[in-house]
Amino acid sequence: MTGNLYHQPSGFNRGIRFLINPEWTPEQAWAVFELLDDLRDCILNHYALQIHDMAPDDRAHDDNDPSSDKRTGQKPHPLDSSW
Repeated sequence: MTGNLYHQPSGFNRGIRFLINPEWTPEQAWAVFELLDDLRDCILNHYALQIHDMAPDDRAHDDNDPSSDKRTGQKPHPLDSSW
């Protein structure tokens, strides 16, 4: 069985396509958003160190970015609370 190909930020192009019901109320959309946000938090709480280690090091130095560390040229990682 072949499915339609589509592109997601993850790079996967096969799998379950998520369709958003255009008849959702803003409240229903917000409830789903909060659910996904809570799921993300739970995953990060459990796997924060592993995710941090796997995250690409795209924190290259940017002189115009005030959040960059001027000494090392790195930006803070979203999971690094020491910045």
